Amino acid sequence: MFRGKGGLKPIPLMVLALGAGPATAFPCAFSTECYEADACTGTSFAIEVDIDGKGISTDYGDLTVVAVKETGRLTTLFATGQGAEYLLSLTPQAARFTTHSNEGPLAITYLGTCEGAF
Repeated sequence: MFRGKGGLKPIPLMVLALGAGPATAFPCAFSTECYEADACTGTSFAIEVDIDGKGISTDYGDLTVVAVKETGRLTTLFATGQGAEYLLSLTPQAARFTTHSNEGPLAITYLGTCEGAF
């Protein structure tokens, strides 16, 4: 209920449902790094995702989100910046962040989770 002219009025259900979707800004933390064909190692790499702001912030610089695809409980973001292309795939249980360097080819994959994304 909200108070407008004439007293209390019901809030339409559509307004109440706005907060039910996935979050648009959230942190991701990665505990495993896999560099090309080398053995995976531990890491403490983290990023901050802002879907509405179309950006991903890292310790190495900011990336621009160029596309977002949502399929059920899978969200995939495509980003560019810093001489590479980036792919972030996440579900409520896990996240994968892959860097594809424009020099090389060279790929680095990070394994972790994104808190509060769902």
